[in-house]
Amino acid sequence: MKDLIYWLWFMRLKKISLKQKNMLIEQFLSPCVIYSLSPETLLMTKIIDEKTVNYFFQSRSLVQATQDLSYLEKNKITLLLRHDPQFPESLLNLYTPPLALYAKGDLSLLQAPLSIAIIGSRNPTVAGEKHAKLFSQSLSSVGITIVSGLADGIDGKSHWGSINELGSTIGVLGTGIDICYPRVNQKIFDLMAQKGLLLSEFNLGDKPLPYHFPQRNRLISGLSQGVLVIEARKKSGSLITVNHALEQGKNVYVIPGDIGTCNWAGGNQLLKEGAKLVTDPRDILEDYVLFDQWTDHTEAKTDVYNKQTELKLTNPNERLLFDLIKKGYRTIDELVAGSGLPINQVNSLLTMMEIAEIIQIKYGNILLI
Repeated sequence: MKDLIYWLWFMRLKKISLKQKNMLIEQFLSPCVIYSLSPETLLMTKIIDEKTVNYFFQSRSLVQATQDLSYLEKNKITLLLRHDPQFPESLLNLYTPPLALYAKGDLSLLQAPLSIAIIGSRNPTVAGEKHAKLFSQSLSSVGITIVSGLADGIDGKSHWGSINELGSTIGVLGTGIDICYPRVNQKIFDLMAQKGLLLSEFNLGDKPLPYHFPQRNRLISGLSQGVLVIEARKKSGSLITVNHALEQGKNVYVIPGDIGTCNWAGGNQLLKEGAKLVTDPRDILEDYVLFDQWTDHTEAKTDVYNKQTELKLTNPNERLLFDLIKKGYRTIDELVAGSGLPINQVNSLLTMMEIAEIIQIKYGNILLI
């Protein structure tokens, strides 16, 4: 308990960089020891200058740290220190490892045998959202933990896909663990605190500052064996995560996209540079000896889905439209041409199928649920 208070104090020293803090810990092992150092000893380390030493002594108070500890206990948040057996070993090997991790949820996920990060655009297309949901659900269904950044867009869809599959998912935050950002993700944020895991290296109350997100991206790749990119621009946070992954020797996977739009340009460039092209979850699983397990599971799941859908399709014309959508027909005009039915009848049938949760119509595209 006493040790935790000193860690909380040390982590809040804003004018001492993470690199400098790591160097001080490497030399003195514990914030408790650092707290008691004299100005002369600190200057002799040559890690911080005289101005920073003065700041250090002005900040030598445990009041805020004591309040932080009380908040952690009240809200069931764990501060994982480096020597804790549950602290991920992969993060200790980073060039600049986190001092500690704030964690809320299922800590056993940090020891998951296989984790895959899914990253991408905050403003994805319908296709990008569909891919995020499909891949996260499929990978979760065979026990793979999904890691992402709880941002809007691809991150959020990936977390939802895993949760809906009753799978395991880890959200790495660019804020303090007590802040949900963006607010639109509050529901999944709360669910993951119960059924998944929230992680942050930032202190309580830390806001979503721009530099936080590139910094947290090294943790997303560090916690994963592979990184899947879905819809990323050439200059995006996703490519920062990929750079970290490559430095860490992780596999990089990319779903190819429209060459005529900038939303997919970053991923397409990664494919040119040697990332593995994937169009099916099995393309990832084959790298981890899980292919047969996934095939058995998805075949059984598809049989159940088809039987459930067939029970809902009581009208022969609904079945006709369903079969056309399965073949790739995506718009009302295509379905009218393919089915030979009048447009008003097609509209009526699609409305009934949407109410029955067989299809979803989004931005004019008709998708099977």
